[in-house]
Amino acid sequence: MPWGRAPVDGIPLPPFADAAEHGAYVRALQTFLLMLDREEPSAATIALAAALEAELPRTAREVPERLSPLALRVSLSTFFPAPWTPEALALALDGFGYGVPSRGRIGWVWGSDPDYAARLTRQGWEIERHERGSRSHATLPHEGDLVLLWMDMFRNRFPYPIAHTPVPSVPTPDALTAAAEATLAAHATNVAMPYLQNWVRERDRGRDGGPGGAGSLR
Repeated sequence: MPWGRAPVDGIPLPPFADAAEHGAYVRALQTFLLMLDREEPSAATIALAAALEAELPRTAREVPERLSPLALRVSLSTFFPAPWTPEALALALDGFGYGVPSRGRIGWVWGSDPDYAARLTRQGWEIERHERGSRSHATLPHEGDLVLLWMDMFRNRFPYPIAHTPVPSVPTPDALTAAAEATLAAHATNVAMPYLQNWVRERDRGRDGGPGGAGSLR
């Protein structure tokens, strides 16, 4: 968990007022995704960023006030540093599934077996975990840590095939290996092209604390 990680100001939050706000959120999410690669941009990262491209409003009149399930799931899985408040993230999670955060008598409640409650104290957010009669407590010092806790709890850490029983009708990793190797070979050629090398330099300048100017072929 990236406890204490500061959010990035200036990223709009849902509900979005207009198409420009929604587009700014998606563009920031795409950029953040590409920042997560350690070395060359991976084929999977580029594919996911391309899928998010379809989330952008097609016209200025199209105003999707909420995030799509894809954009919300990617945001949770990457701990996307939008300036979420508990209120804003709870609203975004509304309808996401069972046990999402809701206002309780003295704070927030969420989950089911175990279920959780959070109340604000002078020391921060006191979290109570309740499961079948047992109770435990912890304190999160910052509001942003409560946001991060929810992101961790509602993200999918085990998408198929990780930690899944193989589905007989789905090809095995062995069966997909040759095709995967062919994709990786094609991707290696693509990574060497100037537009991706420009992005790698821009990304690395940002990590080194330098200016993030774009290359001419970005």
